[in-house]
Amino acid sequence: MFRTFRSPLVVALAALCVASAVALAAGTTVFGTIQNVDADQGRLTLRAKEDKIVELQAPAELLTGLQSGDAVEVKVSGQKATMILKQGEAQQPEIGGALLQQQPDGMRLSP
Repeated sequence: MFRTFRSPLVVALAALCVASAVALAAGTTVFGTIQNVDADQGRLTLRAKEDKIVELQAPAELLTGLQSGDAVEVKVSGQKATMILKQGEAQQPEIGGALLQQQPDGMRLSP
């Protein structure tokens, strides 16, 4: 009986592995709390939703200033962090946004 289920089981497991790899390769965002930062090794350990532990590789420059207990938002591609934002920090304005124009003192605009 086991032999009759082995072939479909192997195919299903292979499909699951491929689907997981594709999902990890796509850019995702992970919200969590930093458990450990190792800038020398380029590693970051997060506690994400449902107490899942996520280990990521990251360039040392992204890990600067991070410490255990920081709440972060991490953009992930595969198993690598591509951007890390501390929660509660002011985000930088997007390039190309609207500029606030002010009239210099003492000047009148003509209609």
